[in-house]
Amino acid sequence: MPLSRIDRVGLLLATANSLSGIIWGANSVILSIYMLSIGISTTLIGIVLGLFSLMSALGSFIVGYLTDLMDRVRLFIILSIISGSLILLMAIGVPIIVSAAYLASALFNRYVVLTAMIGEYAKQRNVSDEVFSLSSSFNVVFSVVGSAIAVLPSYLGRLGYELTFIIEAIAVYLTIPLVLNAIRHLDPAVVNVRIERIDLRDLSRLHSSWLLKRLVPEAIIGLGAGVIIPLFSLWFYLKFHINIASLGVVYAVSNATLALGTLMAPTISRLMRSRVISVVMLEGLATGVLAIMPSIYDLPLLLALFIVRNTLMNMASPLLTSLINELVPREERGRVFGIWNMISSIPRAVGPSIGGYLMDVGYLDLPLYITSALYAVAVILFYVLLGGVEGRIRVIHGT
Repeated sequence: MPLSRIDRVGLLLATANSLSGIIWGANSVILSIYMLSIGISTTLIGIVLGLFSLMSALGSFIVGYLTDLMDRVRLFIILSIISGSLILLMAIGVPIIVSAAYLASALFNRYVVLTAMIGEYAKQRNVSDEVFSLSSSFNVVFSVVGSAIAVLPSYLGRLGYELTFIIEAIAVYLTIPLVLNAIRHLDPAVVNVRIERIDLRDLSRLHSSWLLKRLVPEAIIGLGAGVIIPLFSLWFYLKFHINIASLGVVYAVSNATLALGTLMAPTISRLMRSRVISVVMLEGLATGVLAIMPSIYDLPLLLALFIVRNTLMNMASPLLTSLINELVPREERGRVFGIWNMISSIPRAVGPSIGGYLMDVGYLDLPLYITSALYAVAVILFYVLLGGVEGRIRVIHGT
């Protein structure tokens, strides 16, 4: 991957966009178990996780519109301060406060703003694949740190959970100076591309509406992911009685592997001569691995398959982000990234309640089978609907 094409500003933006990996890495291990430990039932955990996705969808839509309307840097700073404060509230340990703070954090979706700014930078320098892959790789590196932090509750009990949330909040606050440092060296036109007014009727007249219609498979992916992905640590915990410390190590190894995988994503795209084909191949292989996991009872092998599935599925993400970034006009980038996030997030609101209920009544493996079936349908539709879109842009391979 030609990292030399990414300058200091790109590194700062990619780092700011990826510090949230600490939150992802830690919460993927401890969040559902933490909720269980403070008295929230498995079914209710699923409902809360589902509502988080619904709030994220609403937040993505609102913030996406605001991103194209107002000063993006100021908006990002405000949302970051609010998000960090809400994470700190989660350390209180009162079920209603933890649930409310977690849900509210989804509404203030600051990543839509930062993705739009990075998209402007990447498009002007023709480094979309490289920047988004590097950002994804950094994200996963930080998630390794988050997964390592997640072992704290095993040794410190309740204090371990509190320290984890404090570290997560610090990670959010640190993105502010990184972004401020980066934008000093950017043309104001890269940072802010403003529309004149808020008018929801404009959504039907977006030049990118044709692309948004073809992203329907993302809704199916979102539903499938919601059924099991946020509950995967709970699945291992309930089925194999793996403790949090061991899960933290597994997730750290998984995320370290993914970091290397995402760095390879642009190379795979060039070898396949298509972002779309690369996404279909990677997600298809990940779906096959997921489908066989419930039938595996050799724990080391199962954990290895978990790592492989996680790597393959998430390697596709930066390539899809890059494709969308290349296809979308600069003045629509905030809204399109927001709507794209919303398309995936709304179905995710339904998935966790389904997965949580099925686990609650004893059908531990059924969520994995449901997710595999939904992923398979989505991958096929993705190829059918997006197979020809790369003809709309000048795709350069081997550079």
